[in-house]
Amino acid sequence: MSVLRRLALAVVLAFAVQGAIAADDGAFDVFAQVGARLNKYPVVRAEFVQTQRIAALKRPLVSSGRLLFSRQHGVLWQIEQPYRISYILAEDRIVEIAADGTRRSRGPREVPGLAEIGRIFRAILSADAVSLRAYFETTASGDAAKWEVTLKPRQVQLAQFLQRMQLAGGEFVDSIRIEPGGDDLTRIDFRKSRGDAALSEAETQLFGRE
Repeated sequence: MSVLRRLALAVVLAFAVQGAIAADDGAFDVFAQVGARLNKYPVVRAEFVQTQRIAALKRPLVSSGRLLFSRQHGVLWQIEQPYRISYILAEDRIVEIAADGTRRSRGPREVPGLAEIGRIFRAILSADAVSLRAYFETTASGDAAKWEVTLKPRQVQLAQFLQRMQLAGGEFVDSIRIEPGGDDLTRIDFRKSRGDAALSEAETQLFGRE
């Protein structure tokens, strides 16, 4: 389940700048500018390539697919290669959708740490910078056109599966580097990111189904 926890947290934090993170080093203006520009998008779409380097494996694990972020409904993380599986990440559940359409919903009891992620999710969607600062020590550099931010967990629950996370981007998040601890490392690169006004009817139904 730790993989699901890290996936959920990574995707949620990928859009944290759109919720206006308050940086500890006085870089709040950077995020205020980025957040103001991106808050006009109810939906954000992107393609991704995820590379996982695991100390026990000789070769990295590489997967790719599409990401859909809806401020109203949550996140749809669709892995297309090397296999097909999708995840809906809402504040109170994770729904796994197999290639044949079979759905499995998991709540806080099945995914330890999900409740904590849900609270972060709500803080992001409500632009609650004070709450986000309670979870992370944040340092940032750059400006709204090109920025980098490092997040370090303040709380023991998060520190159990996340040592540090680094995000970089411009108008959108371009990359995330996740360091869970030890020699393991995950990097997610985004491309073709764009804002949209609404979900399609099929996407809305996908989020709405249990």
